[in-house]
Amino acid sequence: MVCPPDSPNSPNSKDGKSDGGDKTTVLQSEGTTLNRDLQKAKEQDACLIIIRGTPQGHRFFLTQDEMFVGRDPAVDVSLSDQSISRKHARIEKKAGKVILTDLGSSNGTFINDKKVTANTPMTLAKEDMVKLGNFILKFLPAGEFETLAWGEMDLGKNTDPMLRIFNKGYLLEALDSEFKRAKALHTDFSMIFFDLDHFKKVNDTHGHDAGDYVLKEFTQLVRSSYLRPKDVFARYGGEEFVILLAKTNAQQASDIAERIRAAVEAHAFVYEGKRLSVTTSLGVAELTAAIDSPQTLLKTTDKALYAAKTGGRNRVVVAT
Repeated sequence: MVCPPDSPNSPNSKDGKSDGGDKTTVLQSEGTTLNRDLQKAKEQDACLIIIRGTPQGHRFFLTQDEMFVGRDPAVDVSLSDQSISRKHARIEKKAGKVILTDLGSSNGTFINDKKVTANTPMTLAKEDMVKLGNFILKFLPAGEFETLAWGEMDLGKNTDPMLRIFNKGYLLEALDSEFKRAKALHTDFSMIFFDLDHFKKVNDTHGHDAGDYVLKEFTQLVRSSYLRPKDVFARYGGEEFVILLAKTNAQQASDIAERIRAAVEAHAFVYEGKRLSVTTSLGVAELTAAIDSPQTLLKTTDKALYAAKTGGRNRVVVAT
């Protein structure tokens, strides 16, 4: 709830009264926020939102004239479930309409319980429910305000509340998806696993508020300068972090890791007038033929991180 200055609920209230000017200021502020959100909504593409299935609430924006839905990690709308055919359906944008066609899938494609076939494509309308196997997706046309609300819901579920980066749950889902995509397309895929050196000492010496400051400052440093648009940066737990790097080999990932390491060492972490000594150790691994699962890649990267820590910390180790 937004309280106007000097209202009965405000700590600065003198006599429990407020004038119309305060109320007007709040209403103007709320109006500005609403207008900004409405403008942002107008810029959103049409999308399909997972209503039933995993990850629930995830949005697939329909940005191309032709897109495919299926279990294959290489398709545009990838739904990882055996009830979905590898190439299940096609989505086309024609003359302002979004048209859905089934591609001979095993379990069929339905719009509001009406079956779609290769010979009977159907045009999607606002709030149509699309059923494919065990999944149900909701269609929203371009410019819908509701699209933003789903985005906020998805963001809240998938982000660390303090650091505002992805959490472990989202990381593991993204790792599974990106691993399968890289395998299917035979593209490079790497991971950086890192943590802050002697972080417990920061908490023990300067207090947990100082520790929170370091985590926030560190996160902002990495996020603002060393991430590409498609990179997935997540908090794995405590002071441990992971970056997923699609279309990136081990050498490229190592270069990114080294830049992060040097930047953290040089950065001025100043809390209550005191500069804190902060460094980070990083492990790097890439997807190779010998790595058969996302969990194996994660363990391989974690072992490289362990080698960086036991080797003296404040360094990058690449898995071999």
